[in-house]
Amino acid sequence: MSTKTITIKPELLGGFRDMLPGEAIMFQDMIATIRRVYESFGFVPLETPCMERWDVLTGNAKVEKSIFTARIARGIEDEKIANATWEQNYTLRFDLTVPLARVVAAYPDLPKPFKRYQIGRVWRGEKPQAGRFREFYQFDFDTIGSNSILADVEVIQVMYATMTALGIKNFLIRFNTRKLLNGLAELVNCRERASEMLRVIDKLDKIGIEGVLVEMQRQPDNEYDESALAFSAEQATAVESFLEIRGDSTQDVIAQLKEFFCGKSNVGEDGIREIEIIVATLRVLDIPEANWCFDLSVARGLDYYTGPVFETVLTDLSKLGSVFSGGRFDGLTNRFMPGSNIPGVGASVGVDRLLVGMQQLGLVTVKETLTDVLVTIFDQSDGALRNASLHCCAELRSTGIRTELYLGEDHTLRAQLAYAQRKDIPFVIIIGPDELRQKKAQLKNMSKRTQQVLTVSECVATICSLTK
Repeated sequence: MSTKTITIKPELLGGFRDMLPGEAIMFQDMIATIRRVYESFGFVPLETPCMERWDVLTGNAKVEKSIFTARIARGIEDEKIANATWEQNYTLRFDLTVPLARVVAAYPDLPKPFKRYQIGRVWRGEKPQAGRFREFYQFDFDTIGSNSILADVEVIQVMYATMTALGIKNFLIRFNTRKLLNGLAELVNCRERASEMLRVIDKLDKIGIEGVLVEMQRQPDNEYDESALAFSAEQATAVESFLEIRGDSTQDVIAQLKEFFCGKSNVGEDGIREIEIIVATLRVLDIPEANWCFDLSVARGLDYYTGPVFETVLTDLSKLGSVFSGGRFDGLTNRFMPGSNIPGVGASVGVDRLLVGMQQLGLVTVKETLTDVLVTIFDQSDGALRNASLHCCAELRSTGIRTELYLGEDHTLRAQLAYAQRKDIPFVIIIGPDELRQKKAQLKNMSKRTQQVLTVSECVATICSLTK
């Protein structure tokens, strides 16, 4: 009795993607550049699991974001195990910051300040769109255990150094402090609902000032609608006045803020002092003002930010959104260590989105291989020729040259050269009977369409001189 073979369509889940070699090579090159920058500032690597407990990630608070949970799929052999014995609060991490806080709480002997970087996949159930995926990478750096405003300034330094190292010229690091926004909440008598107000302000770029004001004054649709702020016209006007503060210079904006908060909010006045120090220090560091600005609209949606917040955008791709963002998150360890109030500040590169942006700007090119040279096998049936090609590969690799031996099914020399051309491998080595007798090899430069008969040592020298 025959059984029908079931064909499964090789489809991806929405919001997920494969990264084929051409893109993966660009990705790895970008990661290597960013890692070098992070390490130059003294950050060290950390790894944490992709899954955490639900209460670890959420603090058992109301969840405002769409996050992924996981369940163990039992096989037939497990059918007798009662459901009650299965722990089902596995949650895929939505960022790398909360797991960092868990690590700091779990290992209290870590030296402080603790400066770490980490790259890893994170998952969010957001609507997929250009440059936004449900599974994506973040590349974080954070300083834990420092209250110094210089740690906040260093975040901007690292952002600037990273973007510059990647060859990006037109970018803008926008920063603000949550103390100003919390001061605004205090001023409009909305301290208990500051997070909801900040989330609406965070939509400013998308819905404009009118949209923000409409959203803030929206009344609840029903008794269960807890998202409506129901601001009065007076409260909305105060928010509008705050968001419309403008000036020809940062000093102008700061002067208007001082007038706005004068005697009305101590938190707001503290925020002004933070901004003044950040701006003055950036100027001392000679970081070009074309690449940074103080922007009152930068709010950052996550609840755990407590001080300065940062967003980096590509000015030539304004619709792409932020590619590098973060802020200060003092006290995030409190859910694990009540009252600890350990300070922290850092930022994260959205590497998937940044790579999309760099591709659109033509700052990266697709490479289908990392191979420097392809060594052909002139005659598969001739053991001496096969061995000569194998020894040649070994000698090339021993010098650090990335070398591939042709292993395809079509053994003709034409097919082997076509393979090298398709993968854009710059050099090909051919060892035929004549070369074997002379103890030499034929080196083909694929781009220049030239060839030389050289010893393997001479091949190494030539390849190194043209690829280093």
